[in-house]
Amino acid sequence: MNRVNQVVKLHLRNKMTWFAIPWFIVGANFLINLIIATSLGVNESINTGAIISIFIYTLVAGTVTIKETFPFALGLSIRRKDYFFGTAVTAIIVNACSALVLAILSMIEEATHGWGVRLHLFNVQFLNDLSLIGTWGIYLIVLLHMYFLGFAISSLHRRFGSASMYIFFASLLLIGTVVSYTFTHFGLWGGILDWIIHSYMDIFWWMVPMVVVYLVAAYGLLRRATV
Repeated sequence: MNRVNQVVKLHLRNKMTWFAIPWFIVGANFLINLIIATSLGVNESINTGAIISIFIYTLVAGTVTIKETFPFALGLSIRRKDYFFGTAVTAIIVNACSALVLAILSMIEEATHGWGVRLHLFNVQFLNDLSLIGTWGIYLIVLLHMYFLGFAISSLHRRFGSASMYIFFASLLLIGTVVSYTFTHFGLWGGILDWIIHSYMDIFWWMVPMVVVYLVAAYGLLRRATV
């Protein structure tokens, strides 16, 4: 447990990566969109979708974590197992805090009718019926999904090298092409779109087992990864 705590402290020393940069990006997006919404002065709601920036950043952060800290941690005689659990704990703590801030901003945005200018950046319309805890849970699921997806991809690269990335993404492209052709040929896109529209909340819950898959994959890869 002491080694795990040491890894958590190691990560949290890098406040730029974990805290400053993502919220600077979110803050800059909010300020730019607020200025635009104020200058336009329209009576209709403005839905920017700019909140996606923090989710994209979280994916990137997951991919660079290992490169930045894994060799250094092993140099401190930290076991791969402890590095994995320490990183997972750090990611859960940081993203839980980020999700809470996003949920609170969402509630404030709704209460102020879009910051007084009908700007919707944090308040995603189809989550309006959820409570603060429900909104926090959805944001947390998405953030963890993005982070550990990046972490798993980075673990694959660390274990097998650059060639594994070409194979991995080529395989994804091939699978995507086959699936797209099959759905188009048999006319299945309509049913899929109807399911997404009527069961969109299920998409978030499906991310939970995917996070578990990413964690198991990353754990197995890092246990045999070289420095």
